[in-house]
Amino acid sequence: MSPLVIAPSARSALFALALLSPGRAGADPAQAVTVEAGGLPIIIAAPHGGRLALPEIPARRGAGVAQFTTERDSNTAELAEMIAANLAADLGAPPFLVVARFERKFIDANRAENAAFETTAAKAYYEAYHGALRAAAAAVKERWGGGLLLDIHGQGAAADTIFRGTHNGRSVAALRQRFGAAAVIGPKSILGHMAALGYRIEPAAGEERRYTGGYTTQTYGSHRGTAVDAIQLELGANLRRQANLERTAGDLARAIGIFAREYLPLANSSAARRPAAER
Repeated sequence: MSPLVIAPSARSALFALALLSPGRAGADPAQAVTVEAGGLPIIIAAPHGGRLALPEIPARRGAGVAQFTTERDSNTAELAEMIAANLAADLGAPPFLVVARFERKFIDANRAENAAFETTAAKAYYEAYHGALRAAAAAVKERWGGGLLLDIHGQGAAADTIFRGTHNGRSVAALRQRFGAAAVIGPKSILGHMAALGYRIEPAAGEERRYTGGYTTQTYGSHRGTAVDAIQLELGANLRRQANLERTAGDLARAIGIFAREYLPLANSSAARRPAAER
């Protein structure tokens, strides 16, 4: 299997052809995963907003899988892209972006491999998504020494609420060790700023109970030695409605920008190397 490498182009489909079985009908690497190389120590991921059908792969049945669902997190792919575009405008360089375009009913990219898909034909798509995340995390660690991964999800339990998932601080271990709890829940944290704007955040402080973070935060968080702190954001349905999407994305991007200036190593970012007049 060929390695998946982040290219310097602004938008590059890094679903490598070598990841696909040759001659298999229906496989379309250009549409399976959207990946953008970044100039900031920030990764925006969205595993559950895809709309792409995979005709060669049957829908999952979920036998033996705990908390099984095939439901799409509506508008999370679009939200991730809008956040990325707003961040690029704010900070002068884009974040890394990894978005699954395939429907969740075929592959759940936020699961361990043994629970994510049920046919061998699906493995290449799953590997493309996680290969891109691994490459992005490695690039952030190598270039900046650390950074942030935001995993964008939707939830239907509380329509106007954003739930935080960090496995009760484990996936942001490096951030907490360097700056304390303020970096996660303080006024210049992402969700602290969102709370100041009037968004309902759960939990505001204390233990995470309902949404504690999934496979992505478990795998790529700084407690794993990645040097990348990972936070799962579960956004309520009203915040993801088409009419509210632009506002939600703009507010989140501004909150991420405030956090980044306070807590992230931006010195080696593309924006930092550009003349001030060009920013």
